[in-house]
Amino acid sequence: MPGKPAPKLLLALPLLMFAILGLLYFYGLTYDPNKYASRLIGKATPVLKLPSLFNTETLLDSTSIKGPALINVWASWCGACREEHAELKRIAAEENINIYAIDYQDDAEIARTWLKQNGNPFVWVMFDGAAAAGLPLDIFSLPQTYLVDAQGVIRARHIGALNPAIWQEMKTKLPQ
Repeated sequence: MPGKPAPKLLLALPLLMFAILGLLYFYGLTYDPNKYASRLIGKATPVLKLPSLFNTETLLDSTSIKGPALINVWASWCGACREEHAELKRIAAEENINIYAIDYQDDAEIARTWLKQNGNPFVWVMFDGAAAAGLPLDIFSLPQTYLVDAQGVIRARHIGALNPAIWQEMKTKLPQ
């Protein structure tokens, strides 16, 4: 007894799925998360208490951030984080901006070694191996940088590598 022929709709299903996945892929290529404001803009910096990258016995507290400041979320495995590192070092050396960091989902030993080899522009570095800061800071991808004013209010966010042009634009968000 010969089998029933498959319905034509069932044969078209793989083609339909391929088309949907292709559309999602191309949407992802054009999506810019910086076009949409963060829910944190205009709000106080979220309170985070995480261990120091350099001494895990020491808890660092985000309420100790002195603005104007940048909070930079990075990891040693992140190519864009490595790309922006020179700009962070320049900002720390040349401008009156404190830079605080969160080492996110990283290997602590590799991160410490990377900072020793490439320079450490940060006032302090929280170690967040378990992604505890992900929800409070809306971490979508790395690097991610927040600009905090002197009152501890977040004024701007940038997702991706920081460069001089982006930094100049972010600075305009600080109250005069």
